[in-house]
Amino acid sequence: MKNGGIYIHIPFCTEKCIYCDFYSLPNQEQSIKPFIKNLCKEILIRSKKSTIDWKIDTIFIGGGTPSLLSESDLENIISAINKNFNLNDLKEFTIEANPGEFDYNKMVNFKLMGVNRISFGFQSLNLDMLKFMSRWHTPEDSIRTFKNARKAGYSNINIDMIFGIPGQTLDVWSNNLETIVSLEPEHISAYSLTVEKQTPLYHLVQSDRVKMPHENIDLDMFNFTIDFLTEKKYSQYEISNYCKSKRECLHNLHYWKRNPYLSFGPSAHGFNKNIRYWNTRDLNSYMKNLNKNNLPDSESETLTQENIFNELILNSIRIKSGINLTQIKNDFNIETQQNILNKANEWGENLTIKSDCIKLSRKGMPIADEITLDLATSLITSN
Repeated sequence: MKNGGIYIHIPFCTEKCIYCDFYSLPNQEQSIKPFIKNLCKEILIRSKKSTIDWKIDTIFIGGGTPSLLSESDLENIISAINKNFNLNDLKEFTIEANPGEFDYNKMVNFKLMGVNRISFGFQSLNLDMLKFMSRWHTPEDSIRTFKNARKAGYSNINIDMIFGIPGQTLDVWSNNLETIVSLEPEHISAYSLTVEKQTPLYHLVQSDRVKMPHENIDLDMFNFTIDFLTEKKYSQYEISNYCKSKRECLHNLHYWKRNPYLSFGPSAHGFNKNIRYWNTRDLNSYMKNLNKNNLPDSESETLTQENIFNELILNSIRIKSGINLTQIKNDFNIETQQNILNKANEWGENLTIKSDCIKLSRKGMPIADEITLDLATSLITSN
């Protein structure tokens, strides 16, 4: 039996970061209670309309800033999930948190309710970088909050970091990583700052008020991250994710391995029985639908063979295990297997092919998107 997960989107934050394109609403604390009521209703309605023939072994509460929730808010969410789903196989329960917004007592109480993993959004340990990104916490907040989490008994902690920030140098990034590793988190996510449309950062860049670092600087930081974290015994199991032994994020692996997951909350999207669905990206619309006892879906699609193949290539190429050629043959056909193998060989040293798997080499990682687009054209459909 397959394993899968549950994702819950909490759309509230203290301040919107200039680079963030996730659905989040700053300064709307008064909406949290009615939102939680409707979220619990969505959990109830969706549980009755979903066929679960897989084990739920992960829960991930993201946002926004889920650590803004009170103890009673989280208790209500967990109670709704427990009443409607079987959680006997639960292994990993993650909550995202911002430094300075997750006090020690709340950490202790959340842990008593079952949360066993925290993902902290440090993003930088440089005050100027934090201010540029509209992050209101300080580097000192980050260190203190991490130490409080250890004191509260959390033994599985991720730290999110961003490189490629305007004004950031390799020395600054190197010093940040040195400090992060000294804390000994189980997991580190290191992302290049991406300029997403419909964000303040995008408009600043388009108007030439902000200049993004040259791609060579970004590449130097990416390569330094791999070398440094590998030396410190962190395994790069996905292009942007590193962990200590057996500390991969199980929930994110569900996404990358195309395992099923149910999602709740505005803008959340789920995947079950080869159907993907998206909830409405508007809190008012979300709550209006649920007040009428309707699911807040804005869209859904049943995946075609081509969709499935594209997703398989897109996700598999990013992770350490790579693209399994036997799976390609079994799920599609031998012609597709041979076609993708031929294309992979054309990429030379950018890919490695062994043990029946196609994997990105170190050289190929920076051009993963181009390789993905090419390999995704390998599907040969039967007439």
